Amino acid sequence: MKKAGANSFIFFVALIAGFGGFLFGFDSSVIADVKDQVMVQLSLSEWQWSQIVSISLFGCILGIPLSGFFADKVSRRFLLKTVASGFILGTVLCAFTHDFILLLMGRFIIGICIGVASYIAPLFIAEIAPPNRRGTLVLINGLTITFGQAIAYLIGYFLHDYSVNSWRLLFGMGSIPALILFIGMHFVPHSPRWLMQKYGLEKTLKTLKRIRPLGYNFQKEIEEIQSHFKDIPPQTNLLFKQPIINVLAVGIALGIFQQFSGINALMYYGPVIFESAGFYPVSDAILATFCMGGVNFLFTLLTLYYVDKLGRRFLLLSGTLLAALSLFAVVVLFNSGLPNQKFWILGALSIYVMGYCISVGSLFWVLISEIYPLAVRGMAMSIATMVQWGANFVVSISFLTIYQNWGVLTFGLFGTLCLLAFFFIYHFVPETTGASLEKIEKNLWAGKKIRDIGSELPGIKTNDLELVRD
Repeated sequence: MKKAGANSFIFFVALIAGFGGFLFGFDSSVIADVKDQVMVQLSLSEWQWSQIVSISLFGCILGIPLSGFFADKVSRRFLLKTVASGFILGTVLCAFTHDFILLLMGRFIIGICIGVASYIAPLFIAEIAPPNRRGTLVLINGLTITFGQAIAYLIGYFLHDYSVNSWRLLFGMGSIPALILFIGMHFVPHSPRWLMQKYGLEKTLKTLKRIRPLGYNFQKEIEEIQSHFKDIPPQTNLLFKQPIINVLAVGIALGIFQQFSGINALMYYGPVIFESAGFYPVSDAILATFCMGGVNFLFTLLTLYYVDKLGRRFLLLSGTLLAALSLFAVVVLFNSGLPNQKFWILGALSIYVMGYCISVGSLFWVLISEIYPLAVRGMAMSIATMVQWGANFVVSISFLTIYQNWGVLTFGLFGTLCLLAFFFIYHFVPETTGASLEKIEKNLWAGKKIRDIGSELPGIKTNDLELVRD
């Protein structure tokens, strides 16, 4: 008998859905690559550029409530195909624009599509995944985000000085992953839980047979899903009642901490930061920013491998602490006067990115796809994701002003917020590794503390002592 959850087709499904994450990653890096060329050719001010960066995030915030509503009305698959179509339209507008307003429109459309994809993709993947592979599969979405960022920085480095119109090509290339997502979604099945909710047992079982290995215990999963609908009918009026309001608050707080860690200040304005650290010309600053994208991708890949082995809490706690210490080190290094100071700063920021991506960077998406009951999962995830994008918007539109006034102390502020995230996670975030979505929900309704609604990991045994993953 094959190990449950070892069906290779499910990895294909997760990878295709993960292209929704690639769209965000690619876009967030492209906007940093093209800054100097676009500002010169369209005669933009720094404030106008901040609007160009931030308008897509505003689009995310507006698009997410609608996507949360439609996630429970139409299929997750249909929404992802719609996202792909809209993203293609937005990139075409950006690539062919000759004025500020048209560029804003294109970025706004892109933002709406990214906002929808940012919560539909992990929701869809979590609902098709078996419990023992859920963390790994959901993290494929996070992996594609970081891969998209790294690819965009690399392309930007090579094309930056190729032509004064390189920025148009960079924008236009975003339509390629969107086209892959659109075509690929024709070949993936619907979510089994969504099918059960809409069409019943027969279609659900047919889909499970496609995405589960031979010898898999279909009956157990079917019974869990069926009992789920019998016990709790879908209703959004539960959102703001106990105990769901508490678990909703945990997801919202994680999203805020993810963004207030400062990662997208680095991703959106990386070249500006690295120029101030001593990387010249602009192409060298873009290359240094690519290194950040590369570190992000590599350690998200490692997180994908270890998330179901080491557990969510272990990675969250160690990562946020590492990120905080690294950011405090950046403050010191900027004023150190060390030989090759810029490379020390690059190293410290690389360690920060490593800590971020093994913790809130990757695991926010995993946890919000796990901790909410099915009856409100669509709306709860949309609310948590909307607040997360709101925090992203605040960071992106305010960072340049704060950095110009505070200088390197800005990194100290981000480090303090990472430290606060560490203590919040320790006290409130549950360990969900290996627990089925139905078990997590059952524990929640049973009145357990939010920290205890998941599973409990065994200690790590050594020759002389036992370390408990807390």
